[in-house]
Amino acid sequence: MFDQTPSRSSEQLPNAGNSLIGGDALSDILNALRLQASSYFCTEFFAPWGIKEEKTDYGTFHFVVRGSAWLSMPDTQHATYLSTGDIVAFPTGAAHQISDQPNGVCISGDELYTQIQKNENPFSKGSINTTLLCGYFKYQQHVQLPLLRDMPDFLHIKTNEEPSLLWLNNLANMLAHESRSTLPGGSVIVDRLTEVLVIQLLRWHMNKQHSGTGYFRALADTRLSHALSLIHKQPAHTWTVERMARTVGMSRSAFANLFHEVIGMTPLSYLSQWRMHIAHALLKEGKESMINIAEQVGYRSEASFSKAFKKIIGVSPGQLRRQK
Repeated sequence: MFDQTPSRSSEQLPNAGNSLIGGDALSDILNALRLQASSYFCTEFFAPWGIKEEKTDYGTFHFVVRGSAWLSMPDTQHATYLSTGDIVAFPTGAAHQISDQPNGVCISGDELYTQIQKNENPFSKGSINTTLLCGYFKYQQHVQLPLLRDMPDFLHIKTNEEPSLLWLNNLANMLAHESRSTLPGGSVIVDRLTEVLVIQLLRWHMNKQHSGTGYFRALADTRLSHALSLIHKQPAHTWTVERMARTVGMSRSAFANLFHEVIGMTPLSYLSQWRMHIAHALLKEGKESMINIAEQVGYRSEASFSKAFKKIIGVSPGQLRRQK
């Protein structure tokens, strides 16, 4: 999931750096996964119009800058009405269509993008019009980390109806403006603003998780988020469940039970996955020796590191390095 560059953008985008997000568990993992995002276009569509998006290996989003639209998904019976200021996102790349009428006639997103790039908008004539901003986001994935496992299929944020989201509405409109600008440096600004927008969408979803289970619920829990951040920042540390629990102010049993209940794996299993994610990236870079990489993720010998790596990744460190 999210490990292939979308066909509508062949350029390599800069990854989100520390300037975008701070030092917390969500920031740690988004930096490590190298969030990349950009916007395809911000365009006026005149009715009748419609876009059909197939299932993808990356996330997509739409922002209704002006006007209205209807959103339909294959697994839902009723279309969702979208008005000015609405943002819809599909973090797992779910198939959907967006149009001027419920279940309207649509063309594929790839075909529409190609035509717009040629300045041949197929929906450029009519009376009632909608301005739509569309974009994508993806991650580099080597290990099935819980953040990606628990990504929501669909997010719908009505920025015009929640006063607390005025800042998000302003951000989205700024992005829409830059997407249509011809000023120098515009493409870099669009990439950066899109990355910030996606992070804010994920943060909004995280802040809604007041109960239940899943990785976003863990991020919203002060104790679990602290424990995750400890693992992220000190992967080579000789962590035990008892040490983690003591650091976040919980008993060993209470911490272990809460971690497993919410995240769906033990603290040490999560630690192993995180270590191998880091090791995978270091091996692909090919700048350091095997023993140095092993030590950076908490192993004293190449043999023990290689065994753990193959168990989680499926190939040995040597095999991965030879795949370059």
